[in-house]
Amino acid sequence: MEVMTMNSAIEAWREQVLAFDRDMEEIRGAGQEHGRKRPVFASEPLDPYRTGDQALNALYEVVGNGAEVLDVGGGAGRFALSLATRAKHVTVVDPSAESLDLLRSRIEEFGFGNVAAVHERWEDAEVPRADVTFCSLVLHHVLEAVPFVRKLEECARDRVAVLEMVETPGSLAVPFYERVYGMSPTPLPGVPKLMNLLWAMDIFPDVTMLSPEIPVLDADRNSALEKLRRMLAVEEDSEADERLRAASDELLEETDEGLTVQGVKMWRQAIITWKPTHNGSRSETPSH
Repeated sequence: MEVMTMNSAIEAWREQVLAFDRDMEEIRGAGQEHGRKRPVFASEPLDPYRTGDQALNALYEVVGNGAEVLDVGGGAGRFALSLATRAKHVTVVDPSAESLDLLRSRIEEFGFGNVAAVHERWEDAEVPRADVTFCSLVLHHVLEAVPFVRKLEECARDRVAVLEMVETPGSLAVPFYERVYGMSPTPLPGVPKLMNLLWAMDIFPDVTMLSPEIPVLDADRNSALEKLRRMLAVEEDSEADERLRAASDELLEETDEGLTVQGVKMWRQAIITWKPTHNGSRSETPSH
């Protein structure tokens, strides 16, 4: 595959994110600024000591015992608390007060003394460097991805690690958008676009593909329906909610892992890692 130029890679990335925002504005109504009205999801509680999470197990290969970690967009601590069982210190940087409140409650619940929360956008956060900077399912929402990635590099002493999906994580919701609104938003950029962007930035990372997984929406129908309402910005008992309920009855399927959606592809995730360079030899971000 030919490596794209910096400008073409940036524009391809930005256009896909902006196309998503335009579609969401059409679906939800005018006045949506980039990223401002996307629903915020505080992740479901997970056992910090779990052993069957393949993404987490792959991260353990990157984050050594006694490392300092910056978890960018780490929310309620899906990975941060588990990493804290091995790391010297984990700092979660996230713009969602709701998610960080839940993180703090979990820190107290499990008695972690080595996890800190910073309520700030990554672009604006002032944090000390760490051995590893990590972000999970964050970059696909970032319009100006190059300075975001550069800051990940600048703040990492040893490694940058990114967990992303081959296809946008919102793909589970696509059939529901079509039935509720008559259209679905443009997918957000996944691993292929991210690799083009990194290569154009002279970053040539290691990529570890995780085993494909059945995409699970939730454990039961009531919880799945509530999650879909938040994803699609549907008010309960509205006409749109009637269409959503009908679509849920049609599309939700039970599996051993939980409820999935008919016709949705297997989830494929990748862990992308590289050693940062701090010598300024890479090209600078072009202006727009």
